[in-house]
Amino acid sequence: MNDFTDFKKIIEELIALFDHLIPIEQEKLDAAIKNRVTFVEDCMHKEQAAVLQLRGLEQKREAEQIRLGMKGYTFRQILEQAPEEATAVLDPLFKQLGERVRTFQSISESARNIIEVNLHVIQSALAAEGPGKTTYSATGQKKDDNNKRNHFTSRSI
Repeated sequence: MNDFTDFKKIIEELIALFDHLIPIEQEKLDAAIKNRVTFVEDCMHKEQAAVLQLRGLEQKREAEQIRLGMKGYTFRQILEQAPEEATAVLDPLFKQLGERVRTFQSISESARNIIEVNLHVIQSALAAEGPGKTTYSATGQKKDDNNKRNHFTSRSI
């Protein structure tokens, strides 16, 4: 197992990263369902930092696989080639990692779908309004399309 100790640590770090990412993705899904745009944005910023960590771990994993002489091997192929003692430790870790990745992907897909639906609703509402129907000033006051003010002389008799 000595040869696979560093590889095992990298897989454990990947599991921990997904354990950190899953609640963030769930928070993003909940925020998207409730149309809380700022919360969605916050989650996306947190995800960006985690993606950088993920890239770093993937590079470490690839380098470790090269060191082990298993460049480009899938986890299944690694289990087939690894000594029995390493397989006994790595197999449950690979299963845990697979579960975490599937959970993350499922929540992420749901969040993406909700966000797409919300965007479609917004686009439909904007299309129904038509261009130039209603605008707002910098102070949030509603203006009409010609920026006219209602004045008593503009009333019809």
